[in-house]
Amino acid sequence: MGLIAGGMIDGSVNVWDPATIKSTSPGKDPTVATVKRHSGGAVSALQFNPHPASANLLASGGSDGEVLVTSLESPKAPHVYVPATDQPKQGAEITQVAWNTQVSHILASSAGNGTAVVWDLRQKKPWCELRCEANAAVSDLQWNPTQGLHIVTSSSDDRNPVLKLWDLRASTTMPLTTLEGHSQGILSLSWCPHDDSLLVSCGKDNRTILWDLFTLKSIGDIPNDEAGDTPASATYGGISQSQQKRYDVQWSPILRGVVSTCSFDRKVQAHSMIGLATKCGRPPQWLKPSSAVTCGFGGTIVSLSATSKSVSITSCIEEPELKAASEKFEELTANGDYTGFCQSMADTAKRAGDSYENKVWGFMKIIFEENARAQLLTYLGFDSEKISRAATEFVDNSSSLSD
Repeated sequence: MGLIAGGMIDGSVNVWDPATIKSTSPGKDPTVATVKRHSGGAVSALQFNPHPASANLLASGGSDGEVLVTSLESPKAPHVYVPATDQPKQGAEITQVAWNTQVSHILASSAGNGTAVVWDLRQKKPWCELRCEANAAVSDLQWNPTQGLHIVTSSSDDRNPVLKLWDLRASTTMPLTTLEGHSQGILSLSWCPHDDSLLVSCGKDNRTILWDLFTLKSIGDIPNDEAGDTPASATYGGISQSQQKRYDVQWSPILRGVVSTCSFDRKVQAHSMIGLATKCGRPPQWLKPSSAVTCGFGGTIVSLSATSKSVSITSCIEEPELKAASEKFEELTANGDYTGFCQSMADTAKRAGDSYENKVWGFMKIIFEENARAQLLTYLGFDSEKISRAATEFVDNSSSLSD
């Protein structure tokens, strides 16, 4: 919709027009709307609906444990409602909200009480509840970019810093698998929108890990380039190292293989993941060819595309006359009638007034006749009987002379 939304510490949600922010007109207020519905604390989670038909829906979660959906179909008069009328609050601070990548009316939210709730906005009730952690907050959750029933949650507990993959078709009580690698609580995660086998997470241990969901193992860490810039003795108590910890990580929705990270020292960094991602032993999906084409005999072109499940076979004729001549040759010679083919070509040359070509094809026709030798002599203007008599007379004369 071309709008920017931000959650405020006082529980309000502000919506701005970026075009007004970029404009040079002084004194023009870029604020489009302000929604004040969260009470008792800050807005802790915010996300626009990624589906074009529902892009006007903005989900928000607050420290009051309430999840709200704001319709900005009319930005000047936003409409706010709860996803479920009989369960307006989740019971603890909302840590993240995430719209389903395949179904526009499904929304998930995670909370500080260790639960994650999947809301059905059409039914206006919770579809299911995941009890992810016993005594710790679910710091983040993400839907699979290509599968609408797969979701991943992360734990902020230093005692059990794990990622849990859930298949909602199989179970809402037991995760499909658990990924272990962080030594302290996980702060943020992001599922690659261009390759659903790749996942990235960052935690309190100052590690940003790239995961391979095929092997369920970590591929490697995104290095912290700033870690060695400031000596530990330069700051009191190692504050510099603490400030360099990353608290947010996101895949770029447009640039393939690019990840952004945010750290407590107010730095936003962009990282290329192409080199690290290939360490899993296979190329990422965004490096695979999106299309292919090959050429065959007779002008045949075979092509395929990543967006289609079918193979296309087409013909490209550069010289139609040559193609017609080739098809006629195959048709006439398919039954072995070579004399008929030569006669046809001779007749064509005769109609075109090409006497030389007519004679050549006439000569070629005789080669395939049964009595080719006799007819060849006749065609060249010789009489076999005269040649025989002349040869006989020559032999007889030679014999008489020798006597």
